[in-house]
Amino acid sequence: MNNINAILGLFFANENEMVYDKIKISEGLTEERENNLKMLSFKYLGPVFLTEMCNKGNPWNIDLVESALLLQNLGSYNEKTFQSFFNINVSNESEDGVANLSALIASPYTEDIKEIGDELSEYILPAIMQGKIVEENFLGSKFKYSKFIQKELTRGLNLIDYSLGSSRKVYWEEQHNYYCVGLIERTVSKYYKASNLFTFDKDNLLRKKCLEFIPSYYIMAILPDYYEKLIDETLKLFNVTTIYPNIRLIKLHSHEKKVIYLEEYVVEKNIKKSYGVILIEDDEIFNNLNNIAFYRKNLRLILDSNKDVHDIMVKINPSFGFKRWDTLSNESLNELEADLDN
Repeated sequence: MNNINAILGLFFANENEMVYDKIKISEGLTEERENNLKMLSFKYLGPVFLTEMCNKGNPWNIDLVESALLLQNLGSYNEKTFQSFFNINVSNESEDGVANLSALIASPYTEDIKEIGDELSEYILPAIMQGKIVEENFLGSKFKYSKFIQKELTRGLNLIDYSLGSSRKVYWEEQHNYYCVGLIERTVSKYYKASNLFTFDKDNLLRKKCLEFIPSYYIMAILPDYYEKLIDETLKLFNVTTIYPNIRLIKLHSHEKKVIYLEEYVVEKNIKKSYGVILIEDDEIFNNLNNIAFYRKNLRLILDSNKDVHDIMVKINPSFGFKRWDTLSNESLNELEADLDN
């Protein structure tokens, strides 16, 4: 096993939605903190399927959440030097239902996420699914499911742990073009927090057309803040208090539909400002398609060149309205859901 100083967890939800977890703990924790750690699997797996909130009958899977880790105070840096934090989910569909495997990793290195994703989907999850069938047939009534799952999760955790430290490779992938359905601006300081969504006006026909390609505007609006708070909570559970997260990338899919949320940020005078875009992959219905580099460049123009957000918005999607939807208050979120998700 690799002795890399990492936060590492593996969560498994079977076809009956029973959840099992295995978390690498390298130091003594209080009973309260250990109990909170046990809840992490439910919090990370909770939004994976998004079925209740979507109400459309087609589950959306969150495939990847990646966060940058920012140092709060150079003078108080501790021994845990993390560069990357990410959560990968893979699923297996069968006639019995959907099983999901989720890996949670914080590492001192910029890890090869694709390599770890392949380990999950090609080795660890198939070993769990196939091993259950073999042992159940062999042992019959003596088969202990929970004990088997814990053994497999330990084996999977060791495999991931051993492979950590491999730097991210450059993979050739088909360059897709994307259509932007929303722009999120966020500001966070010690005393102030704001998050707003720009998108189509509620009477715009494109608003309803794009709703077919995303879980909902409500869900996409709250995901960045949800995961950022969850990652921050996770770090603190492991006594990492001098680093805070900023979401870089969220990937979702439902059957053939794919959604990407990508975000860029800047920190000035202890105030973090970030802008992110909600992108759908489609080459047949929408015009004004652009690649990932185009969107990242324009997000950086807002942050680094102080370009007006409305000017950049016209470039990203000239069909957007200028209304800011507050995505933090319940009252505004209820209004957003009522106006945009119907």
